Amino acid sequence: MNEHVAIHFTEDSGGPAVAILRIRGRLDGETAPTLLERCARVQSSGRHLVLNLSGVTFLGSSGVGALLVLVERFREQSRSIRLAALSQPALTVVELLDLAQYLTIDATEAIAVTSLARAA
Repeated sequence: MNEHVAIHFTEDSGGPAVAILRIRGRLDGETAPTLLERCARVQSSGRHLVLNLSGVTFLGSSGVGALLVLVERFREQSRSIRLAALSQPALTVVELLDLAQYLTIDATEAIAVTSLARAA
């Protein structure tokens, strides 16, 4: 992995069936593969995923593509992925591209975790 990749992750548990991944930094062509790799570990554990985007400082087209790929990957395994607490840069891109029709977005991490825990 490139040492200069400007993305950081913090993983937490939202219960036995839900993982939380907090993202801080840029989500772009350089960092999107790192996100996909990190989420693949959660996916292989069979848990649902909450992606907290409150710390995302930039969301580029490759980052958007990675989010859409993740939605499909989790759906293929009958798992769910929810985005939570979008930063202003991330929210601006999501709104501009009208991605809410493809992504499940919650105002807070707690709402997302509760929704997924109920579904589990």
